[in-house]
Amino acid sequence: MPSFFGKNLKTPNPVPPSVDADTAAAAASSSAAPKTEASASAAKPDGKDENVEVAAIDPINGAFQAVQGAEPSVQKYASSRLRKTLDKTGDVIGSVQGSNDTATSVVDLVKPAYDSDLMQPVKDGINKLGDSLPGLLKALNEVAQIHPFIAIAVGAFRVVVELDVKRRDNDKKIGLLFVEMRDMMEALLQLRGITDPESVGPDGQTIKARMQELVKQTAEDIKACANECDTYAKKKLLVKVIASSSWDERLKTFIDLFANRRKAFTFALSIHVGVGVDDANRRLKEIDAKVDVLLAIFPRILSPEQQELAALVEKKGGPRVVMGDNDALVELLKFRPAVALDQDKRSGGREGAESHNGHLGGGDLAAVKQELFDSPESAVKKNLEAFERKFDLQHKALMDNFGAVVSHEGDRVIQAVTAGPHDRIIDPDIHEIWKDMRWPGHVKARHFVLALRDYYRQQVRRKREASPVDNVKSRLADGDEWALEWININRLQAIVEAFDDDASGFITVEEVNYFTTSRPKGWSLPHWLAYWAIGWQMTTTKYRDMVVNICAKMFAIRPHIHPANRHAVDKYLQSVWQKITTLTLSFVNTNQPDSLQDRFKSYVEAEENRLREGLETVRYDIDAMDTLLLHLFPLLWLLLRRDFEIFRLCRHTLIHKDELWDSADTILWVLDAVSERHNDLDALFKQQKLDPGSQFRSFACELYDYWHDFDRFWMLENQRGRDFAEVEYDDAKEDHTVDVSKLLNYPSAADDLYPARVEDSATHNDAAADEGVRLVWNGIQISEDDIVSPMITFYLHASVDPRTYGASSVGANGTDYNILGEYTTNDDGTTEYSFTQTYVARIPKTYWTATLEDDAQTLSGRWGYDKDDQPWTFVFKRVSPEVLVDRPHPKEFAENRIKALWKYALTAVRNQVRRRLFSWAYLAERRDRRKEYLELLLKESDGQLTREDTERASALAQRSTFDEVRCFYIRQEYRQRAVPPHFGITCDSCREPIYGTRVVCMECGLRFTFDFCDKPACVGCTIESRDDLSSPHVPTHDFVKVRAPILHHREIGRVLRDAKAGLERAKGLLDEMEFRRRAREFLKIFEEGQGGDGEKTGEDGGENGGDGDDEDEEGTATSPETGFAPARPELVESPKAELDDEVPALACLRCKSVISRPCLYCVDCPEDSAPFICWDCDEREAGFDQGEHHLATHNLVRCMEVLEEEVLGSGEDTTEKRLGALEEQMVGLRDQMAKIEALLHALANARTG
Repeated sequence: MPSFFGKNLKTPNPVPPSVDADTAAAAASSSAAPKTEASASAAKPDGKDENVEVAAIDPINGAFQAVQGAEPSVQKYASSRLRKTLDKTGDVIGSVQGSNDTATSVVDLVKPAYDSDLMQPVKDGINKLGDSLPGLLKALNEVAQIHPFIAIAVGAFRVVVELDVKRRDNDKKIGLLFVEMRDMMEALLQLRGITDPESVGPDGQTIKARMQELVKQTAEDIKACANECDTYAKKKLLVKVIASSSWDERLKTFIDLFANRRKAFTFALSIHVGVGVDDANRRLKEIDAKVDVLLAIFPRILSPEQQELAALVEKKGGPRVVMGDNDALVELLKFRPAVALDQDKRSGGREGAESHNGHLGGGDLAAVKQELFDSPESAVKKNLEAFERKFDLQHKALMDNFGAVVSHEGDRVIQAVTAGPHDRIIDPDIHEIWKDMRWPGHVKARHFVLALRDYYRQQVRRKREASPVDNVKSRLADGDEWALEWININRLQAIVEAFDDDASGFITVEEVNYFTTSRPKGWSLPHWLAYWAIGWQMTTTKYRDMVVNICAKMFAIRPHIHPANRHAVDKYLQSVWQKITTLTLSFVNTNQPDSLQDRFKSYVEAEENRLREGLETVRYDIDAMDTLLLHLFPLLWLLLRRDFEIFRLCRHTLIHKDELWDSADTILWVLDAVSERHNDLDALFKQQKLDPGSQFRSFACELYDYWHDFDRFWMLENQRGRDFAEVEYDDAKEDHTVDVSKLLNYPSAADDLYPARVEDSATHNDAAADEGVRLVWNGIQISEDDIVSPMITFYLHASVDPRTYGASSVGANGTDYNILGEYTTNDDGTTEYSFTQTYVARIPKTYWTATLEDDAQTLSGRWGYDKDDQPWTFVFKRVSPEVLVDRPHPKEFAENRIKALWKYALTAVRNQVRRRLFSWAYLAERRDRRKEYLELLLKESDGQLTREDTERASALAQRSTFDEVRCFYIRQEYRQRAVPPHFGITCDSCREPIYGTRVVCMECGLRFTFDFCDKPACVGCTIESRDDLSSPHVPTHDFVKVRAPILHHREIGRVLRDAKAGLERAKGLLDEMEFRRRAREFLKIFEEGQGGDGEKTGEDGGENGGDGDDEDEEGTATSPETGFAPARPELVESPKAELDDEVPALACLRCKSVISRPCLYCVDCPEDSAPFICWDCDEREAGFDQGEHHLATHNLVRCMEVLEEEVLGSGEDTTEKRLGALEEQMVGLRDQMAKIEALLHALANARTG
């Protein structure tokens, strides 16, 4: 390679990227090198000898000059796809250069070029990004070995590439950013031409010294970009569309940033690699031109799903209107793009279990609204901590992979990549099989496994048949013969799945090498094969049983949970249990001897430790599938075990409301990976023209079978008879050595929701500090759209340094925060105060910059989530909170300060008088404000808050002191404890979420239950249409009242079974009581008739004067003494006892009055306690504790009188059904009459005897 100094002896130094292109050309013209045509033209900045038209289009010519004149060597460096795009764009611009009107910006010309498909190469570059990255990473690693100082940037690039590949996101905007990141890193490949890291440039500076700081900054830029992309990728499709402009502006900054870094690399390297000034300047211009193109097309890069949804948003009035329309948001959440609907058609509408993040639609309205109203800056800051843990975990995994390349004894050394297919196989046994079978680069999986089995059998037979003197060597060690028992035709499917990870039905050379090199150190290939043949199923069975057991313990501990934590615990179980149970019930377990399990113990324990260390690294907070580790059930067990310890803590300690939600979200990301795997397999089976249902019943021990038919599996008709594991919680058997400090990610909450305020007073440091800013401040923050936040109250104290201040306080929602601030004196003598508000929970920091007004009573300024971007205002005053609430909105002061001050004074004085007099109007106003605020808080918790509601809450917050708003939040917390919601259950009549009592119809519903709130109008309604309704629901159907929230899919089957059994018991007791009552009445009438003088009967025994026994119409003989038929023995067992027994008194548990229909029966109390409750007591008290057994949370069934018209049914029923119902009623009536007749006959016989 020619010497740098020899090649560029007379070449001037390149101009840095910040220098203007025309200035660079002028600098080149003054050097000893000959002037080029470009530099000569650049030396005439005035252009007086050119005509006006040419002068008008010179800026455009200059913008693309570098692109059109690039040399082949530069073309190899630049992205060929983008170069073609720029050439086409240049042609478009050149075709319109004859008009002065076309002398506009490059951006305006690129947009129509993009619309006319001239930017297709850019799109191709994004689509083929993944193909170009592996080669680039390999080349960068080689360069990093020569120049270690770039390793930090290369390492960061490798980590974010791995995270992006694992995410498999299809967002083109993220792809474009990675294309720019890739192009930036490609610039470092020029270092391959510098073999000496200590190479000194013409200015005496080494390449390392010149670039080291730049490389470090690049690594931070890559990490920051990855965090932004990670945050953006997690957003739901609807959020991406509505908030697209905000996110576009943030993401576009990285295009500029990476372009500047690339220009800096190019400039620095051009000094050392011998690139002339003209070539360097061409490269810089080329980068600038490309950036203009990309910035122009960036907002237009949308996926088909985003384009389709964006059109719907515009149709409904645009993003701003949609954000304030709750109904529109609900409708848009149900959006399914055409591509997804097309997939539904091809799959028959069966998608398996849904993903929890709702990428294409769906999702929780409250969560979507939170994302919409959360600024990108805030979202990125919230995501940073989790992303850093994820980044560190991926970096650790890459380092582990580099150090974990195991060279197994006996492995072959591949001599040439160009050898035959068998020569590329590392394992000698499989190499020999592949060679003998003369297979190409792939083979059918079934044939491969059968050949492998025959090979090892042949090895055993050869060893056994050989004599001791033959010295025959076998590839099978004596200690591995046990493994051959499991390498058989019965285990064919399991072994095939171990090799054929993509379920294509073929095994390739690459798959074979990956399988054999991944086996644990010290394990032979037969040992590894045996693990996947039977060991994996054994291990999964073990962890599956542990998962089932710990889930059962979670439900067993649920009654012991502190009431303040019950909502968080129920929400957690509602989120994760159903999907986990789908997997545990679907998996086919196996029971094998412990001796076999011991053969795989070392590997299983090592993998569990690896999983545990990874989870501890990310603090058990997985927020995307890209941090998902292998081994599903072991991973679930580790996550659930930690969450169970939090459940134990929840018995006596209040936890942060987001603690268990983060835990649930982590498990949902794991289950999303299961869903992704299922969907991939489903598509592959259909591509192979196989029935997915039958394939899933044999794949992976049927792990995905129920997942595939998720909705059908969880239909109500299947749940009615299904039982789940139940255990008793025994705290003595649990681990009492758990370190609580390492268990929680959030600080614990206070047990008392409304602790007494501790009076804050001045400290020793306050005496030496500036009087102007310390002491108590009350104020408000105004955010976007003039929304006022609840009042903030804090006491600023001086620190040891009198120029700094700090405060600790609590927000209106109960979250603690700290404030740190200082003041600086500007050049003009003014004093500026800056503060940082930091919450103890995972809430973004806020930054305030303020000035103190002359009266030292007002601290005002701007605030935001970024220190350099503070778009909103705040005002803090030293006046009392009761006076501050009367202050008009700051925008009224901006419009007319005098008018606002008069309004302030009049309102403050008037309300002060009203407070002193305890005016009824003043008290009523406070009451109404409290009620309205609580209603808004309830709507917020249900995710039903609209834009109008937000504005109204802002107005109420401005009129309320900090203590009042804090009280409102506390009332809401207590109300949730007293009347918890039934998660995900809405009334089928009024469509509102159900709180308190949930009324469930016991007769209707095939797919899901019919549920109603306890309002009379809803319980008494008739429903005639629902997709799983076979006949109309009518108010007289049997129902059960569910008082305490249940996990629907786990407990509804048991609830309905218990309710049905309880209703049968109740009907039996009520029928028996009614029967005895009627029998006593008949006996009384009979006794009164027998006490007469025989006026109605003749002396001869009858009115007809006949002798002997008479017969009734049916020919049954009657007694001449009584006129009744003789008793039938089967109906009367003990007449004397029947007569002597008193009528049982079934009384209400509460008021002790005699029960009559309609009434309620407790299905949870012991049977022998006859737990009836009258209708009036239940309506009056809505649940109560009574006696030793009955609790207010017990479930109740209704016992109704059956009317004739209800038995016969509606006019729509068939005649056969009506006759059948009538016949059943007559049979019951005939049985009752037969019993009464028998008792009367027994009495008559007793009297004549």
